[in-house]
Amino acid sequence: MKRRTFADFSIRYKLFASYLMVIILPLILLLLVHLYLSTNEIEKQAKYSAQKMLEETKSHLHYRAEMVKEVLNSIAFSDTVQNLVSEDPKRYEDVNLWGLDANRLSRVVGQFSYNSDIEFVQIYMKQGLASVTESVDFLSMGNIERRLWFRNFVDSHSVLTWLPSSILEEKNDNNSISVLRVIPSSHNIMKIDGIVRAMISQSTMKSILEHAMATPSTSVALFNEQGNILSTSETFEYTTIEFEEILSKALRGRRMNIWEDNLEFNGQRILLGLQEIPETDMRVAMIVPYTDILKSSNAMRDRLIFIFLLIIPLTLVLSFVVAGSATKRLRKLTRHVRKVKNGDFSMNPLPVNQDEIGELTSNFNVMVDNVSRLLEETYSLGREVKNKELKALQAQINPHFLYNTLELINAMAINSGNGEISKVVDRLALFYRLSLSNGRESVTLESELRHVESYVSIQNMRFNNAITLTMDVQPELLHCEVPKIMLQPLIENAILHGILESESEKGEISVTARTDNGNLLVEVSDNGIGIDGEVLENILNSSVSKGTGGFGIWNIQERIKLNYGSQYGLLYKSQLGKGTTVQICIPKK
Repeated sequence: MKRRTFADFSIRYKLFASYLMVIILPLILLLLVHLYLSTNEIEKQAKYSAQKMLEETKSHLHYRAEMVKEVLNSIAFSDTVQNLVSEDPKRYEDVNLWGLDANRLSRVVGQFSYNSDIEFVQIYMKQGLASVTESVDFLSMGNIERRLWFRNFVDSHSVLTWLPSSILEEKNDNNSISVLRVIPSSHNIMKIDGIVRAMISQSTMKSILEHAMATPSTSVALFNEQGNILSTSETFEYTTIEFEEILSKALRGRRMNIWEDNLEFNGQRILLGLQEIPETDMRVAMIVPYTDILKSSNAMRDRLIFIFLLIIPLTLVLSFVVAGSATKRLRKLTRHVRKVKNGDFSMNPLPVNQDEIGELTSNFNVMVDNVSRLLEETYSLGREVKNKELKALQAQINPHFLYNTLELINAMAINSGNGEISKVVDRLALFYRLSLSNGRESVTLESELRHVESYVSIQNMRFNNAITLTMDVQPELLHCEVPKIMLQPLIENAILHGILESESEKGEISVTARTDNGNLLVEVSDNGIGIDGEVLENILNSSVSKGTGGFGIWNIQERIKLNYGSQYGLLYKSQLGKGTTVQICIPKK
């Protein structure tokens, strides 16, 4: 009896054996690879999330610091404060004058009580009120000039610093944060006449630092450039000495803005991120134990193993059942594929069942139908392309014919001695030449300004010089790239729906341009009748009627957003009876 080989087995068993080799074994390999990659990806994502949280915390701290800085600058540069901190103490031999000036200072400081971050404000004075009698709010600078923190502040030549309040107070039980700002002399900015001090509560800073908790065991600290810890998160578990040791290991001569993800401390791997708070002497540090990150990756690993162990036996059972019914239809489908390959599309659709092979068969039927239809559409499109090429050739001829015709009319007007007609034709030729711009979608701002200038000139000939056009654009902006025909519809609206509808039927239009944060801002203003509030709200919608000029405005808005993004476009401001201003914002190029 002849021994059966693998080739002699039925297709059903061959498919089943193939599933064992092609599905199960690769799945096992895929499991191992995926476990490795997913672990790395989870770690990478955790690091990225922690880094983003640290950057967001830095930005939030910077914003809060800027608010405090603004308050202290306003107080330090107040004329009242600068005068009173350097006032001659003899003036206050009269107690009434002392009380009067104290009230003046209190009013200046009280203006900034809106800032909830600041608990209270104190002013240290070299002379003035405090040199005669001190109060809780006004203190003599002579009492602190020998203190170490004061000498370090003065020697640093900084105008503002952040310090723990415990360093400033003789009692070491104050855990708030103090912000010091120099009050310079009004006659010599190098001379210090006083210091304004703002007290920031720990709860304010802790609430910000708590938002940087990437994992449950994350430690976050805010400290200054002297290494004094200003505030920490609730989970901060390091002493000052341990924290300084971690910083020294991470920095090693590098800059402060770093992210170190392979640092060891006390036998434990940690992630350390350091960020400087811009325009301050503060830094924020995030310390994440690596064990927190591994917990997430280990949990993902266990879930993946469970899922794969569940899928493999189910796949084996289903593959054995499906293998027997799949082969007959596959062979029939293969025969039809060969016919299509040879270009035979004249066949009846194959019967479709509701399974995977049925879906493949259905897709094959749809594909054959689509290919047949596409062949017919390709033939039709070939004819349309020829027609478009002919129209494109005609479009190239028409502008040249228009220019030549206008030049002929201009020459005839000059020969007949009619200067007004010559002037109008010359302006019209310039207008259309700038409008077409050789088919370009964008032009220079200078070309666009010349375009509206020729347009207004033609309108003035029509309306007896009723429009006065002024332009205020710096020469370096004339070469900026702008969308073609960006200003003319706005000028047209200003004339037809603004100036000519006024009682005098005369008015002024101004065009200005400037830059702001890398953007080009062009403004068109008129002193016409203005725009009604309801119309103004919907003027940038496509539903606005063409009679109000909204169609051209909507066209400009859509072109700008399509070319540059949704953050750019038009901004309308108008007041009935006084006029309208349209601001165009596009990237400066």
